Amino acid sequence: MAGVDSSKISPSNPFEKSGMTAGLLQAAIAELDPAQAARWRVAAGGGLSVATMAELQSGQELSAAAQRDLFEHDAKYVEEIQQQHVDQEAAQLKAFEEQAAQMRFNRELRSAGGNEHQAKRAIAAQDAKAQQLSEQRAVWAQGGRV
Repeated sequence: MAGVDSSKISPSNPFEKSGMTAGLLQAAIAELDPAQAARWRVAAGGGLSVATMAELQSGQELSAAAQRDLFEHDAKYVEEIQQQHVDQEAAQLKAFEEQAAQMRFNRELRSAGGNEHQAKRAIAAQDAKAQQLSEQRAVWAQGGRV
């Protein structure tokens, strides 16, 4: 890590330490693995604030401060948030793929003069050619010949 003397790093919970090196390690861990950072914060004696616990008990929507507090001290909450992001990205990617496929079909349909069967055949032929090229590249990458 830039700016940190590796001889000053010990294999212990960096959230139990203070100082510049500990602060850099804490920030790096929080960025790379926020769930682990939350576990270590709690192991170092940290915990949810009374205000956050009161908001949780109220059943109301959590404030930004309470959400940040949960993110910093509750590894399960962090994992749930991360999973939500993964799910959202997957759904968005699927929507983009479907939109691209529809645009491709519409383009081929125009090229085929409105003939759906011909457009589908053209797409199938393109896909077969792309698959063949992909297989050839895989063989070449392994140092073989086609």
